[in-house]
Amino acid sequence: MPNRRTVLLVEDNELNIEILSSILEKEYHVLKAYNGKEAIDILNNKSNKISLVMTDVNMPLMGGYELLDYLKKDEELSLIPVIVMTQSDSQEEELAALSHGANDFLPKPNRPSIILHRARNLIKFRETAAIVNELQKDRLTGLYTREYFYKKAEEIIQNDLDNDYSIICTNIENLDYLTIRLVNNYA
Repeated sequence: MPNRRTVLLVEDNELNIEILSSILEKEYHVLKAYNGKEAIDILNNKSNKISLVMTDVNMPLMGGYELLDYLKKDEELSLIPVIVMTQSDSQEEELAALSHGANDFLPKPNRPSIILHRARNLIKFRETAAIVNELQKDRLTGLYTREYFYKKAEEIIQNDLDNDYSIICTNIENLDYLTIRLVNNYA
C-alpha cells in the first residue's frame, strides 16, 4: 500500500506500544520509539515520511513534554501533529499537554475507534493545511500568489483603516520562459 501514512509511537511500556501498534497497523505504517530521544533520532531521519506522532508523557531519558518542546523549536518538525496519551485524564494534564504544543490529548486506556478517528482527523487536517499553504505561495518564486496577496492586503487594511498604505504589485507571467531565454542569451 504505497499511500499508507506513517505514525510514530513513542511509549516506554512494551504492552502499551504493542496494543497501540495493533490498533494503528490496520490503517498506518507504525514506527516505534521507547523514549523521546529515540523519537528525535527517527524524526530527524524520516520527518518527511511521518504523518503523526503519538507520545506518552512519562518515559525515561526524555519524556513527552520535553519531546513536544523540542518539536516546537524545529520549523519542519513542528508541522507534524502530536497526540499526547497518558494515564491521567485530569484537566491539568490535558492543559499541560496542549500548552506544550500537543494537537490532541487521549487518556488511557486505549479506545481503538477513538484513536483511529483522531489520528485520521489530525492527518487529514495537516495534509489539507499543507495544500492550502502551497496555494498561498507560488512554487517558483516563493512569493504570495496574487489572490492570497489581495486577500491579506484587504485584511490588513480593514483592520487598520487609519494608516496610509503604499502597495506595489507586479505581475510576472511566464517567469520560467524568461529565465530560459536569458540563460540562452548568455550561453
